[in-house]
Amino acid sequence: MIFRKPGFGFTLTELLIVVIIVGIVATLALPMLVKTMEKAKLGEAASNLNLIRTGEKIYFLEYGTYWPDIADLNIENPNDQTNSYFIYSITAPAPTTDFTAKAARKEGRYSGKAVYIDKGGTITADSGYFTP
Repeated sequence: MIFRKPGFGFTLTELLIVVIIVGIVATLALPMLVKTMEKAKLGEAASNLNLIRTGEKIYFLEYGTYWPDIADLNIENPNDQTNSYFIYSITAPAPTTDFTAKAARKEGRYSGKAVYIDKGGTITADSGYFTP
């Protein structure tokens, strides 16, 4: 008499339960992942806004005024980056002793939302958007 060992493997029901559980976990984790990725992109914006602020401070030390054009500052223009998620601009009616730099989101869920930095280094954001 020949005895067979029971086969090793999974039943269709067990596989279905695992797929459902993985689907539920992915559904719960996806919004957190999107939020974390957006905060990382905001890190880029905060870094570039601080770069613009530094350029404005240097320009102010040389000329006694802030300047509204990023290209005229002695910094690498963040708008020249090919993979940037933001468009950078400066609001400073020349000549002036004040400025606000803006990073506006180009695309995606938060398209049009912006982050700002003033000459004191305070970073603010539009309502409904994160702050770095």
